[in-house]
Amino acid sequence: MRMDTLDWRHKAIATACLALCGAAWSAPFTPGNLVAYRVGTGTGALPVYLDEYRVDGTLVQSLPLSGGATPLTASSKGSEGLLNRSDNGLCLVVPGYAVATGGTEPNGVTAAAAQRAVAVVGFDSDVKSLRPLGTTAFSKDTIRGAASSDCGAVWASGKGTATANNGVWHVAADGTGISQLNSSNVQGLAVAGGQLIAAINGGSLNQIGTNLPTTGIQTALPLAGLTPSTYRGIAFLQLDGGPALANTVYVADNDAGAIRKFRLSMDGTSWQPAGSIAGLSKVHGLAAFDTGGGNVMLMATDTTGRLYRAFDHGGYAGTLSGTAESIAAPQGGVFYGVAWAPLETVPATVPAAPSNLAATPAGNRVTAAWDAVPGAAYYVVELSQDSFASVASTAVALGNSQALEGLQPGSYTLRVRAVNGLGGSTAAVSVPFMASAPPTASLPELTAFSGVVGDANDPLASAGIGFTVQDAGGAGGVQVTARSSNQAVVADAGLAASNQAGNAVLRITPTGVGYADITVTLTNAGGASVSRTIKYAASANTAANTSPRWLAGRSDASTAIVIDAATMLVGDDEAPAQDASGNALPAGNSFSAYGPAGGLPIKPLMLDRTALGLADAAACTAPGLTGLDSCKSDEEMDIEASFALGSRVYVAGSHSNNKSGKSRTDRWRLAAMDVTGSGASTALTTRGYYRWLREDLRSWDAAAHDGLAANYLGLVASSDGGATKAPEAETMSGFSIEGMSTSPDDGAAWLGFRAPLVPAPGASAVTADDATGRTHALIVPVTNFAALPAADGGSKGSAIMGQPIRLDLGGRGIREIRKNAAGEYLIIAGPSASATGTAPRNFQLYSWDGRVNGAGLALNLRPRAADLAAITVPNTACSAEGIGAMPASLDAGGSVDIISDCGDADFYGDGTAAKDLPYAAWKKARLDSLAVPALSTVALTAQAVDQTSAVVQATPSMGGSLRAVALPANAPVPSWEQVMAGLDAAGLPAPASNTVSTAAGTAATLSFTGLDPAVSYRVHAVNLPASGTASAPAVLALSKPVPIGTQIGTGSNTAGVSNGTGNVGADQWQFASNSAGFQPAPSQSPLPGDLRLPYGSLSFVLMGGTPGSMATIRMDLPEAAPAQATLWKYGPTAATPTAHWYELSASAYRFAPDRRSVSFDITDGQTGDSDLTVNGVIVDPVAVAAPAALPPGATATPVPGLSTLAQALLALVLGGMAALRRRRG
Repeated sequence: MRMDTLDWRHKAIATACLALCGAAWSAPFTPGNLVAYRVGTGTGALPVYLDEYRVDGTLVQSLPLSGGATPLTASSKGSEGLLNRSDNGLCLVVPGYAVATGGTEPNGVTAAAAQRAVAVVGFDSDVKSLRPLGTTAFSKDTIRGAASSDCGAVWASGKGTATANNGVWHVAADGTGISQLNSSNVQGLAVAGGQLIAAINGGSLNQIGTNLPTTGIQTALPLAGLTPSTYRGIAFLQLDGGPALANTVYVADNDAGAIRKFRLSMDGTSWQPAGSIAGLSKVHGLAAFDTGGGNVMLMATDTTGRLYRAFDHGGYAGTLSGTAESIAAPQGGVFYGVAWAPLETVPATVPAAPSNLAATPAGNRVTAAWDAVPGAAYYVVELSQDSFASVASTAVALGNSQALEGLQPGSYTLRVRAVNGLGGSTAAVSVPFMASAPPTASLPELTAFSGVVGDANDPLASAGIGFTVQDAGGAGGVQVTARSSNQAVVADAGLAASNQAGNAVLRITPTGVGYADITVTLTNAGGASVSRTIKYAASANTAANTSPRWLAGRSDASTAIVIDAATMLVGDDEAPAQDASGNALPAGNSFSAYGPAGGLPIKPLMLDRTALGLADAAACTAPGLTGLDSCKSDEEMDIEASFALGSRVYVAGSHSNNKSGKSRTDRWRLAAMDVTGSGASTALTTRGYYRWLREDLRSWDAAAHDGLAANYLGLVASSDGGATKAPEAETMSGFSIEGMSTSPDDGAAWLGFRAPLVPAPGASAVTADDATGRTHALIVPVTNFAALPAADGGSKGSAIMGQPIRLDLGGRGIREIRKNAAGEYLIIAGPSASATGTAPRNFQLYSWDGRVNGAGLALNLRPRAADLAAITVPNTACSAEGIGAMPASLDAGGSVDIISDCGDADFYGDGTAAKDLPYAAWKKARLDSLAVPALSTVALTAQAVDQTSAVVQATPSMGGSLRAVALPANAPVPSWEQVMAGLDAAGLPAPASNTVSTAAGTAATLSFTGLDPAVSYRVHAVNLPASGTASAPAVLALSKPVPIGTQIGTGSNTAGVSNGTGNVGADQWQFASNSAGFQPAPSQSPLPGDLRLPYGSLSFVLMGGTPGSMATIRMDLPEAAPAQATLWKYGPTAATPTAHWYELSASAYRFAPDRRSVSFDITDGQTGDSDLTVNGVIVDPVAVAAPAALPPGATATPVPGLSTLAQALLALVLGGMAALRRRRG
């Protein structure tokens, strides 16, 4: 009854039904329509709807089953909802759970808490009864299917947690007689030919008992010839030409994602495969209907939640082939099962054939019209070019006319058959016609593209889609038009199509987020036309202020390599299958070459699975692998890191487990590839791979190394397989290599780990699966990386590791590391676990000069102010994972291209993650050009400098805390962290330091005292603003005033102690007036304890020589020096920048034969010159040292008083190259 025909009494009855039956008032089902089992959204028990559709995919009505006093609900487990129409066609039997929506997911609770039940729904959409199956059936698991022969007795299939509640169950019409008939795990269920047929999981179809059993465990008899699989939907038909019983069965093969057909042998003893339709994702529900003449219409659902239609024109003897067409998407939620609508009465006969059929062709189109047939639900219209030996195309018409387009030229026969609830008309009416040739186009029949709303950089809105047009009558005369199926996404006004002499362009400017089919039609002067479909998707322009460029084709960008200004290679960490569009990208592991504008790749570069040793295997067979759990190979390399050395590219898989902690060996690859060409001619050739890096890392850390105890870094436990071993573990103890570069000298590959995080140098070792002490990111150098890749994967144990490097990235791991031409590094630091946007679970850019101290701690790390927050969680669903073009100088700043993995983004507002979208062109990653501000600066100016002190002015460009240290001029440069701590590069306290608070542009005064008069100094200053990014290094050399004495004639005395004088020859080098001369005891730090200075020490300064030249000095002694005497000097050396005593090399000094004098050589700026600077100044404390205790038999000679002649103790004699000996002019 329809609502608008009801009188008040009918309305009262309807109100009562609403209260008692739980179904909202709905109209009766229409014969010939189909009904989809739709599961709504929510948590716990989910609402169930029966959605009625016409066979063309038009939604008629939706019948809710989950309200009222007797609700029926579903769980989120997709194996449920396999409803069926009863064998007599008069009702639907609908499986589910007899509980209200919400609460706990019902498939996980006992049958006592949530009884499994079957609803019986009549032709009038009324729920006639709800049949609970008691407190045992399918307890703690899933009810899947239901079947009935006559709407009385009902059978249900499913799975429980024990044999006692598995299998197939019966319940009588009055709700009694609940009985278990089979104890297996059962998928689909059907009644056919008076027999109960069940799909036992992992097996084939089985006849359960004989006839239709109602009690007791029955024998399951497999149907001979059916291949084992997981069969969900089951549809039996009796087709003409076969045995006179149900002779054809169609099954939804969930494992293969295919609809399969089997035919019964003529003798009725076995079933034979008869083709399939593949390409569905885990096909689930299935319904089949004989439309007459051996033609079958198939309806199916799969895990995408959509409804599909296909045709089998082969009849009983033919082979099923072709593709399934999506005709409907659910209006919220997903589809589970599908069945034909129940009938009020089964028609006595099929309808008559249509009459007065006419076909009116127009170019390559035809319009068919006929007289309506009484009782017909719809009409099937078919075309053939070979008298229906094969069918060229099929359409379904709801009225008495139908247009068909896009025909190839030639002669056709068009036929029409009427269909009612019983089947198709016995006879069909047909008519011939001719189609002429349409234009042709380079645009494929079906393509997919995506765009961005409001994006000025959108290639499809600006440059458009270009293609060529050809036609026998002239390409320039072809009209190109376009229309959109969704005006809210792309209005027709946003489609601009043009054709200039056969060069066509279509520009697409979207206005809303979502999907639209863009139909492009090319029509020639004769009216022949051809249409092309563009599956178009438009996303929002998130974080538009960063001027993103969208890299379409893949969504899971993980690393990037810049080839040249026109080409960038982007790696993807997924290995998706190829879609069915005409512009689909190849399947599998890949890099994609992109141009500067983004869009689809200019060249997809698929990696050779064989050359990488990848395989699809359910188990791991390679010996030598350790720490495995549920191990398999799945052909996915999981590309996460790369770098280039010249034309050789090195690529690393993550070396991780999968997200469930299961071992996946194909991720354990380090590969070498050669890149040639650029742009569209770019090629990437695999030259070898290494498969043992994970094992080598485990063995390396399992033993003591680099001063660390065995298992200090915890790499064995982190890389193990197991439930707690996901790479993104919350404990930061996962295992995943996500960045890779080379050392400053390119001698080692640096593996950057997202996880695990490890202890700081000096901290205690980590504990497995525990976050305690995990503060630093990890880099492991591989020093022989270039020798590892091989055609066979190499040999275990070949990798040589260097000292591990630990980086303080604020509790983050490494998501990418890239080095510029200046040897400076940029690091994308990100969370080891999932991102939240709150530190440390956010993304931060760091710069680094590659410096590492002796303990393996990275120095000179600086956080940079590039705005990664704008392009990552929570502002987008993307993760920054790759670096493209970067500044030539990181200190000076500039622009950096950040490539982000957007595989989890819901671009189109339908809840589908980008990585799961059906078309590659709808997937996209993003590239953002972000500003990297220059480092702040400090200007240093010397105000006053003397021998032991200095005053310096420091003017920072930003306010903050400034610290400066004074170090010997030849001392290694300290890191900014060491300067801020008042240390030198060796980590020792600096001789002098200052700390001041600063304001931007305001000079601060720094004072340094206690400087060694014999040492030259440099001031190193760092300003640390509130941002935490240290300033660029500032260095100032302190120039001490050195007075030069007048020329001293031969024999003139130098200043000295009472018994010591010196003289100097007439040449360039001369004593400066501040030479201290002889001292009876050294003022410098003590000698080693077993030495003494029997003659004191000599301190002098030489000036006036040619910078870099050598001087030879002779020291006269008051007595013969002991045989054990050596010559020692005081001051810094290149190896030890702080002043200290050290022995001269024996080749640098010579005792006279009588040992009464010693001569030694000094080169300006070299060892022995305390300022270690080539500057025409030699500073040189020196002394003869002897053992404190003489060896047995030796005697000590007292030092006598010196006569006037003996006081000539020192002479300076010039030596070295003759070219350096020149007189003053």
